Amino acid sequence: MAKLITNVFEYGSTTFGYATCEKLGDGRGYTCGLVGFTTGTNDALAVIAAYDKLKPGSELSKFIPELTRISKLDWDTNGRDNTNKLQGFTEAWSKISCSDPLFRAVQDKVADQLYLVPGLQLGEAAGVQTNLGKAIMY
Repeated sequence: MAKLITNVFEYGSTTFGYATCEKLGDGRGYTCGLVGFTTGTNDALAVIAAYDKLKPGSELSKFIPELTRISKLDWDTNGRDNTNKLQGFTEAWSKISCSDPLFRAVQDKVADQLYLVPGLQLGEAAGVQTNLGKAIMY
């Protein structure tokens, strides 16, 4: 349920946005997939790197060097928003999301690892017990 609520806030829909990939103009590069992974905050890189371990040489693999370069930039630079060297990224993300259930599963797994599990742990530490409260922590 928490993922569904997040999807409504991210994409305004109850249909999961695995294939969505666009530049929102928020300084984080491209925003993509299930929970809005971004090229400027390293979580899109985490998804692609995890997928590349399972399926090396995909259309997204070629973006790993540039995403790695971006991941090493200071957090206060405009460089994290720069997508000039990511031509074809949005199309590749969308195409693989639509055609490969493994890529969608990787998005689920990375979202759980980076956001759901830590959110639930923080909620538990804070004494959150209701499902709505747990969803909010996510």
